[in-house]
Amino acid sequence: MDTRHLHHKLVVVLGVVVVWVASACALVTKPPAPPPPTTAVPVPTTTPPPTTTTVPGFAPDFPGDVEPGRLRWGAAVGGNSDPAPRHEIPAGTVMGLHRTYFRWDQRTTSMISTASDDMDAGRLPWVSVKTPAWAEMAAGAHDDEIDEMLLALDGLDGPVWLTVWHEPENDPGTAADWRGMQVRVRQRMDALGTDNIAFAAVLMSWTYTDASGRDPEDWWVDGIWDFLGIDHYLENEAVEFAGPSDTLWNAAYDFAAAKQIDVALGEWGNRGSDAQAAAEMQAFYDLAVGSGQIAGPRIVGLAYFDSGLNSPTGSWELTGEPLARFHQLMAADTSLVLDG
Repeated sequence: MDTRHLHHKLVVVLGVVVVWVASACALVTKPPAPPPPTTAVPVPTTTPPPTTTTVPGFAPDFPGDVEPGRLRWGAAVGGNSDPAPRHEIPAGTVMGLHRTYFRWDQRTTSMISTASDDMDAGRLPWVSVKTPAWAEMAAGAHDDEIDEMLLALDGLDGPVWLTVWHEPENDPGTAADWRGMQVRVRQRMDALGTDNIAFAAVLMSWTYTDASGRDPEDWWVDGIWDFLGIDHYLENEAVEFAGPSDTLWNAAYDFAAAKQIDVALGEWGNRGSDAQAAAEMQAFYDLAVGSGQIAGPRIVGLAYFDSGLNSPTGSWELTGEPLARFHQLMAADTSLVLDG
């Protein structure tokens, strides 16, 4: 996680084998949340059949899109760690979204093998990759390398979500160069005719607040991303995650609403290990599942940052009641896995 404040289950899964390699990142963000549920989600006593049913008449806007009332629920685990021991074996089902991170020299090797393993297990892979200099990327100096990556991803047997340099706000290079790189990647996707890749930026929720001193418009380009990724962390346990007082989340969600673009959380973290923290997780899940049906953008995916990496204020690893609730929600019929 970077040091800043700071969007589908038809298969029966009996087992999961996964191998992961790489490195991880992150930071801090929420729309007005509904009140916590009055009853807890039941713990499954048998392995539930993962839901991949399709709503009649539903037409996805991008690869890996979700029907109204469904969600891709998952996490980044450690440093691209195997989700099976930590989450899938205890939950008795598949974790539907897996967030992973890679260097440029891994873009056609471990990034592809990891994404392929995810798909084989029923997870949708959401990969991030760091690149050569943004200005060079924007100028076309690495088009052949971009094409190699895109063709490898597009050749996989299912949808993949791609982010090119997440959380760029404090990194070397200008916002204009980063925007140019994003445009170039979309141009290469269009030129190659990719149809398995959804492209998304990921910014910090902090960036959308006046207190950050940043202008989120500096990091925006019309019409190139399939959805907007947000990394949101909440340190203050006295503030309800994604509640009315969670100014970072509300600012980020309002920006997405103004741009009329769907949202997914590439990373999120909340403090606490008690019943209140679990209730806030449930409320955020319910908010996402219900999003976009009346007003505002849909929240199509939530990837918790279940890691202590790059976390100067302390690990965001799930413990206690939130960990148990996370596993329960993996088994919810509104949590999607891949059909494969």
